[in-house]
Amino acid sequence: MGLVATGCGRAPSNTTAKIGTLPLTTPEIAAENGLLENLQVVLLLMATLLFLVRTYALFKTNNLALLSYGLFVTTFPFIGVGREVSFGSAVGASAQGVLAVQVLMGSVVGAFLIVALVVFVRFVDSKLAAIRRLLVHPTSLSIYLAILVFGVSSIFEQGAFGLSKNALFEELVELLAFALLVRAAWVLR
Repeated sequence: MGLVATGCGRAPSNTTAKIGTLPLTTPEIAAENGLLENLQVVLLLMATLLFLVRTYALFKTNNLALLSYGLFVTTFPFIGVGREVSFGSAVGASAQGVLAVQVLMGSVVGAFLIVALVVFVRFVDSKLAAIRRLLVHPTSLSIYLAILVFGVSSIFEQGAFGLSKNALFEELVELLAFALLVRAAWVLR
């Protein structure tokens, strides 16, 4: 029998306080395909489109190392969109439709990665110096932080470290991670 925060005494025999549990339930906004997941998709689409716009601008300025990097990192939120909508199954696509979406998205990602690699290998001088600059670029720093925040969301998803599972916190923390990807796209210059 645990103690309750009533100010004095012991908890009634049918009530126990658990360390690490949160008294929150999963409201409708945190449900699968609910408001928060739809906002996540919007943020991921924004990040993808913003990365594409910024990458196109880099093409015009002939900054080939950053152009290659932009093509590479554009795939992150693009894959995230597919993940969040379960490659179409969340919107009622058949198994064949989901497979078609996965193949199409995989082809787009593959094309972006191949072009990024060709541009980097073929046209970027001083590759090691370029990699060093890209590793500390503001876009990279935002991506590192987004990955860290996304990792924190899995704590709430899995109930790790003695915390109870909490879909609301998981979805909110994921929303923050995806907002950081939008910031990463914004600072790609």
